[in-house]
Amino acid sequence: MADTLVIINPYSNRGDGRHQLDLALQALSSSGMEFEIALTEYRGHAIKLAEEAARNGAAMVIAAGGDGTVNEVVNGIMQANGHHDDIAPTTLGILPVGSGNDFAGGLGMDQGLDDAVFRLRRGFTRMLDVGYAEHDAGPPLYFVNILGGGFDARINVEAHKIKRLRGFSIYLVAVLKTIAIYYRTPLTTIHYGDVDRTFPMLMTLVCNGPRLGGGFLAAPESSHDDGLFDLVIVRKTSRLDMLWMIPKFMKGKHLDHPKVTMARTNRVEIESSEGFPSQADGEMLGMNVKKLTISIQPQRLRVVV
Repeated sequence: MADTLVIINPYSNRGDGRHQLDLALQALSSSGMEFEIALTEYRGHAIKLAEEAARNGAAMVIAAGGDGTVNEVVNGIMQANGHHDDIAPTTLGILPVGSGNDFAGGLGMDQGLDDAVFRLRRGFTRMLDVGYAEHDAGPPLYFVNILGGGFDARINVEAHKIKRLRGFSIYLVAVLKTIAIYYRTPLTTIHYGDVDRTFPMLMTLVCNGPRLGGGFLAAPESSHDDGLFDLVIVRKTSRLDMLWMIPKFMKGKHLDHPKVTMARTNRVEIESSEGFPSQADGEMLGMNVKKLTISIQPQRLRVVV
């Protein structure tokens, strides 16, 4: 087996990235880099492929897809490692060909596939924090960018229904559609540090990176390697106010909004008997999650940047 495995999601960005990805793989090959290729066939397949490669000693696994593919590859690498205090021996690489690419973009890797190939060939790495989420809707999982509960998770559901658009347009249309059809603010208790708050929740974001939804700057000051999450807590507000907040979230100018609370913590618990939709790195955890316990594992994952 080659030291590097490239895991390709052929359906990323509705399949539009295939030609670019072929060129990127050709460029990697011509650089002398040796690698094997595996195509995902179903949701969760990249977890299995990455875990198997990591257990077999792969030095690097490259996620060729969007944030969902990256999330699955990260979970495979971390599950193969198994220890909550050890650095994963397998490095993560990224060929961003998804519709959002928010994790890669938050690391400054938003200059296209030629730049991504250059970075992989150069081989500079950075140690990043990894989030770990336990919840009542399924098994625990890792995430590297943003976990959200409430409005943002419903946006993710609507975005997956949109077939004719590409890139950021998908998420902007999904936001507008969600404002029109979704208005749930379950009574929610959030605990972090010595703070306990109970309120009608529109959305809570647990951020290990700055952006989501193809470029919305949810937590513009968030860092992937500071050992802390940036919390973005949005309380119940009107639909008109939600529309007004869209351009502010796009530019990261929402931090002083009266319905928004910002905080930093290494652990957070979110609980609501009414339940809420939740997602991690764009992958749905469930539509009726009632309890989440989220902790950060500092500098567990080596990523090519």
